[in-house]
Amino acid sequence: QNQKEKSIPLKTESKSVAKLRLTDIKLVEDGIKSGNEYEFPWLDNSSKIKRKYLTVRDTSSEFLSQRLADGYQRSTIRRNKVSFNTLIKLLGESCRVEDITSENIELYKKRYQNIHSKPGININLRLIKTFLNWCEEKGYVDKKPKFKLVKVPKSSPSYITDSEFAEIMALRDLDHFYKKVFYFHRETGLRLSEPYCGTLNKQWLIIPASYTKQQVEHEVELKAELIPIWHLMMKSLDDWKSKGRAQQNFTLKISKMFLWACRKSKIEKHRFHDLRHTFAVRMYLQTNDIYQVRDLMGHSVVTTTEKYMKFKRRRLAADFPTLKGALESKIPNYGNVPMEMEAIRSWE
Repeated sequence: QNQKEKSIPLKTESKSVAKLRLTDIKLVEDGIKSGNEYEFPWLDNSSKIKRKYLTVRDTSSEFLSQRLADGYQRSTIRRNKVSFNTLIKLLGESCRVEDITSENIELYKKRYQNIHSKPGININLRLIKTFLNWCEEKGYVDKKPKFKLVKVPKSSPSYITDSEFAEIMALRDLDHFYKKVFYFHRETGLRLSEPYCGTLNKQWLIIPASYTKQQVEHEVELKAELIPIWHLMMKSLDDWKSKGRAQQNFTLKISKMFLWACRKSKIEKHRFHDLRHTFAVRMYLQTNDIYQVRDLMGHSVVTTTEKYMKFKRRRLAADFPTLKGALESKIPNYGNVPMEMEAIRSWE
């Protein structure tokens, strides 16, 4: 669908020489149509036709440009660039894409095993595998190398208990703005960047499909106390951008502040995304309906949500005592669940 004309100069005024050179071009015509670049003797003073030298750097840039054109989010492209940089750092800037071997990938696993987590390494390996499949389809490599992902033990999602969240909210050194942001995400289950991409229609925060992971529009009903927090978050972002700063650095700072708050509270096992997991297990505890939780989370299939069913409800009830009243009165609407932690109330 993205065809374009390719011109190859014959560099001669002789009709007979032109015919010979045209014959040479037709020998690799299929490769040219597949997107390959070739160097011809009359253009570079070489002795034979050869496929142009394709580095991992140049080819990965073409791959990412194609992904962007295919509708992948810019945040995904940025993450992909980081993954490619780790590979290029190992193989070198001049490494040709056709020189990538299974041995290279095994070396990659060993190099980063003590630097990145196993799931983090696998994120990079999945991208490399997709990239090599694309290279094979384009004809950039004759045969892609085969390799396996790192084995990762299956673990349940990590959530933040009421007591842990109360400790974070009780930190005197933590600005009230961040406390409100953390609370907002725990109560909505939204990903880090999603609130800043949405628009508010009465009490509904609408996240366009282009900004969701599933590429499907997501609607979140905000409790009355969350609406002013969202406005505060948007104002803070506007102030940040007015100083010429990038939005991604704004959300990155929020994530770093959460890690700092966890370390300060001596609960270092958590990360910002755990606020989303916390929302999910709290909703499952209150509703006992995994399909309702799926809809609240914006998952496209319920199998993605089923991981939250692995927790025993008695354990969840013990970890979230502030929901006891809601559970006893069987309140199905999470928007009416009262907050009972004095540490959280102390923002105001």
